[in-house]
Amino acid sequence: MTKVILSILTLITLNLGSFSQNERTSYLGVNMPPLFGTAIELGYELNLKPQLTFNVSSGYTFNSELNGSCKKENARLKISKKSGGFIKIGVRYNWRKNFNKIAPFFGANLVNSISTEEGTQEMGAIINGEPTLWVESVFSNNYNLGVSGIIGITGNSTNRFNFDLGIQVGRVVVNNLLDCRSYMPGMGAGFLENRVQGILRLKYRIS
Repeated sequence: MTKVILSILTLITLNLGSFSQNERTSYLGVNMPPLFGTAIELGYELNLKPQLTFNVSSGYTFNSELNGSCKKENARLKISKKSGGFIKIGVRYNWRKNFNKIAPFFGANLVNSISTEEGTQEMGAIINGEPTLWVESVFSNNYNLGVSGIIGITGNSTNRFNFDLGIQVGRVVVNNLLDCRSYMPGMGAGFLENRVQGILRLKYRIS
């Protein structure tokens, strides 16, 4: 997955080409799917040319209750609070020659997040020859880094209101999450070895 995303970034960089000032458009927007994870994601988009778009997004997760699925889950660990902020930097290639087209796109995101997790973990030991269980509180407030690929369609970039519709799939490369099921701000919930988050970005043109 990481190699594929790096290849996407290289391909987009090689296709930057030249652009003129009057080709640029920019938008402010909000991504709707993170709301299901009790998260808000606001972003700025700059279209340097019809084919090339840069995105910067930031947001915060307010105690998400979403849990992912993974192979190495710890049944004794119970996370009760999952929150944190993130900054996401992305680039994408739009398959079109002018701004007046609805077009498919593909690209990549780099996701930086601080995840705050609280919960309990059941501990066990043999004490005086007897098996003994007890519960300890756990807390984490650590940095995580993820890379993800994106694919979808984008609307006509000459309109005042616009949209992106697609999916983001990636992996955590700097992983300080307490549990593989934990919701990572900016990356979404885990599904097996990947992180999946929907894209339904509603945008307003500012230039």
